[in-house]
Amino acid sequence: MVYVQYLEKGPISGELIETCGDRGIVILDGRNSITTIHNDAKRFNGYKRPFYDAYRIYEGENLLRSSPISDIVLLENNQIEVKQCQHGQ
Repeated sequence: MVYVQYLEKGPISGELIETCGDRGIVILDGRNSITTIHNDAKRFNGYKRPFYDAYRIYEGENLLRSSPISDIVLLENNQIEVKQCQHGQ
């Protein structure tokens, strides 16, 4: 199992902390290359969930028995281009 754990800045300390709830983790396709996994992690940030400040990739048997396979990657909140649909197109 491969998944991305999103991180956000803590309200008091300002340090990066793991997010709470089901929106902070996305299960990814472990058959993909590490480059594709990182691209997916960036693409899913802000899609049907808040924009997070960073992420880290984990791999293991399940969520409780996993280890990080990447460093913490910082994200920009404006990384996703939002296109508005025009009527008639």
